[in-house]
This record gives sequence, C-alpha cells and structure tokens, in this order.
Amino acid sequence: MHQKPKKNLKEGLVRGDLKHCVEELFTVDRYSSKMGEDKDVVVIGFTVREKNPAVDLMEFIEKGYNFILDADMSTGEENNGRYQVFAEIQRSNQIGEQLESLLSGIGQLCDVESWKFRYQKDSSSLEFNKENINEHVPSSPEDYESRITELKQADLSDFFDQGSVSVMLENNQTLTFGKPYAEPIKCKLIAFGDYEAVKRHVPGKLSLDESSQGQCFFLTKYLGTYEIDKIGNRFLISKNDQSVVIEKERW
Repeated sequence: MHQKPKKNLKEGLVRGDLKHCVEELFTVDRYSSKMGEDKDVVVIGFTVREKNPAVDLMEFIEKGYNFILDADMSTGEENNGRYQVFAEIQRSNQIGEQLESLLSGIGQLCDVESWKFRYQKDSSSLEFNKENINEHVPSSPEDYESRITELKQADLSDFFDQGSVSVMLENNQTLTFGKPYAEPIKCKLIAFGDYEAVKRHVPGKLSLDESSQGQCFFLTKYLGTYEIDKIGNRFLISKNDQSVVIEKERW
C-alpha cells in the first residue's frame, strides 16, 4: 500500500484550536477500510462536533503522519450533528506506537491528555495506552481473522439462544448448528447484523414452492421461533431487528 510523505504538522492549526470539538472516545476497527481489506488495515474513528473542525482534523491527520494510509470523513452529519473522521493505518505490530504518536498530536489540538477507545462494536471502553492497544487490537491479518471469528461466534450464539441449539463458526464462513438427538446442519454464513443492512444479500422474490416452505418449517422446528424466509438458495433468519443470512444448497 502506498504511504504518503510526511508534511508539516502546523499548516494553519495551533495548540487548542480544536478544543471541545473532538470526543475523547474513539473507535478501532468499527468501520471498513477504503484502502484495502479489513484484515490488513486498522481503521480509527473519531467523533467531531461540527463540519469545519472535522475537515481540519482530517487534513491534520492526512498531512502530518507518514504512516497514515488515508484520512477521510463521513459524507454527512449524524443524527446528533456529529461527524466521523477516519484514519487508516497498516495493520502491524507498530500500531500501538503509531497511535501514541497520532493521539499526542491530536491531543495538543484538542487539549486532551487522556483517551478511551472501543474495539469493533463493543459497548465497553478501555483506557488508551500502548499496552491495551497491543492486547486488544490484532496486529496481523491472521490475528484479525481469528478475533473476528471469535466475536461473530459470540454474537451468533447470543442470536440463536432458543432451546438447546449450539452454534459453531469455522473459518469465518462455515456455520454448523447442533442439537441433541438430531443431525447437525452445516451451511455457509453470508451475512449477520442489522436487518436493513443484511437484507440486501437476499435480493429477489420469496421461494413459496412446497419444498422451500418445508425447509423453512424444518429450520423453525430445529432453531426456534424465528421468522425464516427462503429466497433462492438462501435463508433470511430474523429476530427483532437482527438477521442472519445462510446458504444451503443440499438437503
């Protein structure tokens, strides 16, 4: 990946210019990378009050550090009037030191001395220091994929919480359901998350033929009282505002 040459940090901004503009809690790997695959790139997200400070922060990040692959911001404001500013960094064992350097500079602009971060969609936050970053943020593609599989496994187990069904995710895509006194069901995981985001993975009309409806009924008996629809060879399984899309070709 191409890295940009280091430029002057002081292009129009001085200490305290962004005071009260940038929230002290930032995210790590919550958003997808524009520069490459998520397993190769760490994406840092800052929440900024108002558009002009967001532009200033984005330009400061992009021009000031030679390890920044890209800096960008959300196209529009969020519901609370905030903007997201993103910084992308090559995933490596240098990520802790690089974030220390980045936050030192941003902290001077914002008059912030201590930071907190959340990894992925975790609701709890951690104090920012190099040790916590090295412990909680994967520093290689292999570590990232292993961590993501663990997180998805936990989320899927919470989703499929009815009865005695067990859920096992392998290689981030092979999903196996198990149940006492029943044959396991193995399928491919296509998507998991909010219903509105997931449903785009099942375009087309519902499969209403007798065989498809029988398969939906079987899955309902096996998994529990979920809303299950079949479109093509994919099944949309929904509970509240969360959904899972699986694919199973052979029965």
